[in-house]
Amino acid sequence: MSAWDRRQFLAHSAGLIAAAGALDAIGGGSMRASAANVPPNMPNSGLAPEWLADNVLHPVEVSGPDAEAIVGRLPGSRHLYLLPEGKGEHHQLGGFSLTRMARPIETGGIYEFMSFAGRSGAAMPRHLHRGSHTFIYVMGGEIELDLDGRLWHMKRADFANIPPGVAHGWTMRSDDASFALWSMNDRVGAAFIAMGLPSEGPEPPSNEPIAPERLADAAFVGDFMLIPESVARGEPTRVSNLLLPFRPGAYVLADGGGERFGYNTFLAKNANSNGQFLVITSEGSGVARPNDPFGMGVSRGVGPHFHARHTENFFGIDGETLTWAYGKAVPLRRGDFLQAPPRNMHGFHWVESYNRFLGLLTPGIFEPFFTGGKAGQNGVGGRSAGGEIPTVTSMINQHHGAAPGPPGGDFYMAMMMSVRGADGYPLDVHNHTLPLPPQDDLWVQAERG
Repeated sequence: MSAWDRRQFLAHSAGLIAAAGALDAIGGGSMRASAANVPPNMPNSGLAPEWLADNVLHPVEVSGPDAEAIVGRLPGSRHLYLLPEGKGEHHQLGGFSLTRMARPIETGGIYEFMSFAGRSGAAMPRHLHRGSHTFIYVMGGEIELDLDGRLWHMKRADFANIPPGVAHGWTMRSDDASFALWSMNDRVGAAFIAMGLPSEGPEPPSNEPIAPERLADAAFVGDFMLIPESVARGEPTRVSNLLLPFRPGAYVLADGGGERFGYNTFLAKNANSNGQFLVITSEGSGVARPNDPFGMGVSRGVGPHFHARHTENFFGIDGETLTWAYGKAVPLRRGDFLQAPPRNMHGFHWVESYNRFLGLLTPGIFEPFFTGGKAGQNGVGGRSAGGEIPTVTSMINQHHGAAPGPPGGDFYMAMMMSVRGADGYPLDVHNHTLPLPPQDDLWVQAERG
């Protein structure tokens, strides 16, 4: 297997790291790395194959036409792409409009991303997913969520974590209700589209129950199991919880809740997802305040970089985030979605006085980058919870208690080697190793502030 093939294989399978150690232990002596080739903080450094250490520490990014961002449409392959709000694959089921924004063909079967919109009264019957972890983020209006036997009244930017096997269902309680739904694996979307028919756009249909035969089709083709109602549910409770639990299980968070580290706030950590994913909101300002002539209250963003072992996704909530997508400056606004698969160069800058986006990172090996293995401020939140807008001065380097150095290769190498990820290897963040493409003028202006 060539070095290039090995890099591609590693990007698709973080589990290869553990398997490689076992391979060496059963007789791969010719692949044994010398101590000089493996940094001292690498696990099992005497057993790690030399090519694996190279792929983990010195990966090569995707470049050329394969790295160019696709804007405005689903690419039909695992690619760097941006999808504006309302774009995607549309279906109508019962009283809902379903828009698929990331399908298994775009994610390699790792996860799916879709949005639901419906008028007041549109309802999804109580059900569970046997093997798929999902979570919900409310985009607008009001919904009523039946989660594990409790009814919750949810509004914009509220969050619900729904592990496999947990019964849930929902009812729209306003005509402008909509929410985003992520599901791990590749079988939940198939269940939902089996309940209805393709449509030309995202306009919700009239409120009609989903036909029983369609629900049966959903259970046959996807990860969907109906759960009959057994007791009266009573009145829903308005979501008010701000504290992120540190254990598996179903939970809800109000807008602004979670565990905060600088301008990043966790809505789900590895402890909540069994290591499958992280959910983070990032919020900050791209505009200096009048009493801040040096711009230290500006959170700006992060320059071009890539990850070799996990996918990073951005979903716009407030303001405008100028994303860098292999040289292109692509605005990310409310409802827009950007996927950055492994080895694809990306970055971002905040533009307006207040900006916020939701990040999904999968798998969850990058958690120590944000936490440094330390506790954050749980239940404090940012502006959305009534607090201050987090600033660059609040984003102190949690790893060593010192401010991070200037951007560039040294910065990323220092961050990578500062702590191990959840897979036991140095953190998965890398500066470019190949020449960058020509830079979009809009990005150059943002860099200059």
